[in-house]
Amino acid sequence: MLATVETLTAELCTALGAPGTIVGPPNGTEEPRFSLFHAANSICSQKVRLVLAQHRLLYTSHTLNIFSGQTYLPSYVRLRLIGCNRIGLPLVVTHTGSTSVTSGGCDPAVVPTLIDRQTNQVIVDSKLICLYLDGLVPEPQRLRPAFLARAVDEELQIVDNLPNYQMVFGRPTAADLRPEQLRLNDGADFSMSKVKRCDQYLAEFADDRALVVAYQAKRSKEREAARSLFSDEAMQAAYAKAAQACALLNLRLQTRDSTWLTGTSVTMADLFWAVELLRMKNLGAAYLWEHRKFPAVEKFLAAAERLASVRSAVLEWPGAQF
Repeated sequence: MLATVETLTAELCTALGAPGTIVGPPNGTEEPRFSLFHAANSICSQKVRLVLAQHRLLYTSHTLNIFSGQTYLPSYVRLRLIGCNRIGLPLVVTHTGSTSVTSGGCDPAVVPTLIDRQTNQVIVDSKLICLYLDGLVPEPQRLRPAFLARAVDEELQIVDNLPNYQMVFGRPTAADLRPEQLRLNDGADFSMSKVKRCDQYLAEFADDRALVVAYQAKRSKEREAARSLFSDEAMQAAYAKAAQACALLNLRLQTRDSTWLTGTSVTMADLFWAVELLRMKNLGAAYLWEHRKFPAVEKFLAAAERLASVRSAVLEWPGAQF
């Protein structure tokens, strides 16, 4: 396993044309324990970068370009398959509109992917990566402390199942306030471009059983996305789900005496919601809570935006916003 992970990581770095960049607090000459393969504007990648920043963990950053198809590189897919096998989930074959592996399955061609060089493990899925990292720090410093685990998990589950993919790539049924580069694309067309990319790799690696299974699963997922996620009815439902989530978040925040969701200290629940709200804001959907519609949400996000970790991992990260 050691040679496989190391070889694939080296092969992927060669394909990307860069060895990666070390991110985090200065730590002498110590090599980073973690390697993170991620994308600047991926909301799932932002969650992981945020937890790494909040815990001040050193890591090597490897940036992949989603739009040029770097997440489909064979060496990357092979690494993802190791991670998928680790969590024992089947490969995804349909698209729910959310990023949750528990509801959709393990995607072999998305970001982020974390390599723990000390334990030689490949960890996939943003929530699972964040929980993994959090479990490595002493209990008092954890973002999901044991006494708050249930409350934090409930919030993570909500955020993990919001329709981000649809809101990024699908056209709203009302005014389209997304950044111009997104308005120029159609969600169904974008998904079908990924189907074509899978077809290219399926033809190139027709004799490689593992890659064939992976690309076929990804192809099935994107075909389903093109068929079902971007109709007017589906988009209305997606925005309605996001609006309801904001309304319920406002109610929960109103019952708190502190700024944060579960107490006086920042938890993973706060970080996940901060990333989610910032993505909605980036997509022109801040009208869901702004202008005193949901004042507790406005106050919460303003506080989150002042966190050093949020600034470094999201707001000031190059290319993080569309």
